[in-house]
Amino acid sequence: MYRALYRKWRPRRFADVVGQQPIVTALQNQIAAGRIGHAYLFTGTRGTGKTSCAKIFAKAVNCLDTTSPDPCGECAVCKGIDEGTVLDVSEIDAASNNSVDDIRDLRDETAYLPAMCRYKVYIIDEVHMLSTSAFNALLKTMEEPPEHVIFILATTEVQKVPATILSRCQRYDFARITAKDIAGRLEYVAGEEKIELDPAAAELIGRLADGAMRDALSILDTCAGVSNTVDEALVRRMAGVTDRQYLFEISDAIAAGDSVKALEEIARLRQQSVDMRRLCMELAAHYRNLMLCALPGGNELLTGTSPEEEAAYQARKDFPQRQAVRAINAFGAALEKMARGTDQRIELELAVFSLTQPEAAPATVVQAAAPAAQPFAAGPTPFVATAAAPGPVTIPPVQEAGTPPPVVGEPPVFEPELPPLPEQPSPAPAPAPQKAARPKPSAPAGPPQPFPQWSAVLEVIAESDAMLYSFLQGTRAYYDGRRVLFECSDAFRDYIKKNKDVSKQIKETIYQVTHLNCFIGPYEAPRQEQPDSPAVSVDETLKQMQDLGVEVQIEEK
Repeated sequence: MYRALYRKWRPRRFADVVGQQPIVTALQNQIAAGRIGHAYLFTGTRGTGKTSCAKIFAKAVNCLDTTSPDPCGECAVCKGIDEGTVLDVSEIDAASNNSVDDIRDLRDETAYLPAMCRYKVYIIDEVHMLSTSAFNALLKTMEEPPEHVIFILATTEVQKVPATILSRCQRYDFARITAKDIAGRLEYVAGEEKIELDPAAAELIGRLADGAMRDALSILDTCAGVSNTVDEALVRRMAGVTDRQYLFEISDAIAAGDSVKALEEIARLRQQSVDMRRLCMELAAHYRNLMLCALPGGNELLTGTSPEEEAAYQARKDFPQRQAVRAINAFGAALEKMARGTDQRIELELAVFSLTQPEAAPATVVQAAAPAAQPFAAGPTPFVATAAAPGPVTIPPVQEAGTPPPVVGEPPVFEPELPPLPEQPSPAPAPAPQKAARPKPSAPAGPPQPFPQWSAVLEVIAESDAMLYSFLQGTRAYYDGRRVLFECSDAFRDYIKKNKDVSKQIKETIYQVTHLNCFIGPYEAPRQEQPDSPAVSVDETLKQMQDLGVEVQIEEK
């Protein structure tokens, strides 16, 4: 039966491990000195050799030939571990055996001595998939295991492993394998398998593998299934990528603002069955390279580029870094949306189209000077002014007959009082920024007038915050020249005082609708004065007193 290349050429000795020389040296030194730990943690991305090193280590500590820290591969123990017939070395997949019962069974087995080997070795792959109770069951055994037991934990997500487990292990971080090391290993495997592998094709596979040796061997296996001669064109066709010149064509079209040309290039690549997600990742990496080329000595940071591509990047070393960062952020956001299941082509096209449009001018935050502290008053809230100056402030018309009378007394406000915006366009910016002087106090507030724009303000609030709209629905508002006073209950008034974000939201919505920079407060209906009692004559008063039994003497005139 045919065996896949990544299985057939899996490392069997420390010398076969590619790109992890520091870790290999440390493990060999421990074996040679006899200072073997009881728990190890191997972490890193996929395909970097974590499980392979764990199996090699398990063979090395149990090998019958002790002349070398490397396993001999010829004794009964080494052959048995390779074939999976030695029960003293167990490989457990934590993704499917993650319950507390599985770990309890493992814990019970550690009490027995090994049958054939010197050590019982438990290799737990993807250990971060264990449940919390399973980790707790494993904890005590890992802290004080029997002398004949070694635990080797492997994971790609070390951040999910509890700190109590990490503190009991020797941790080794497996780095991504460089494209150069992958290409060298592929050429060796191709020579042993009688595959004609072009060096340019080996380098391309090394870049596509993204640091994973297993992925590289799988790509080579796929290409070798089509033709025994593997060149760069075959790798591009089978891996779903084309000549990387398309990256420069897309970026040049974006820089020129030609959205049609950029989208046409994407459509052409999609017609060639190029994966849109991979293309999005390549574009992000492409703009990263453009950003690095603009830096002094940034060429040394370029990874996975051919000499021809490096020359093309050098020709664009004056590319604006701001545009490169903007493109990287745009493609990164598109990748996040692709991961949530949205259409990959549409997300990529939206990102490219947005980059062809002029960048919007950043908003300017204007901070007003804070007035003197007042009881129960919030600090000043900044408002956002866009590049275009707002029109003149809209003041409600003068109240006509039939409107409510003025409020008796001064109603409470939620924040310190500041004057409204001046009724003129913003002045041109001064050559040198200076600290703005505090504006003079405005005239005293006048009688409240109906605020006709309140209904439009409520419509905007209804679209952005349904809960806040439910409190303000059906209310009326008035304007006294510096504040917008709206009807509200006592409970809602106290709620706004404690939650400054709600007050800020209402004020910003008023400014958005009317361009009126004002403050807000509750509207209190005026108290109705009791009319004077009608005059009562003296005779009627005396008669009422007589009816109540009071003795009254009336002198006759």
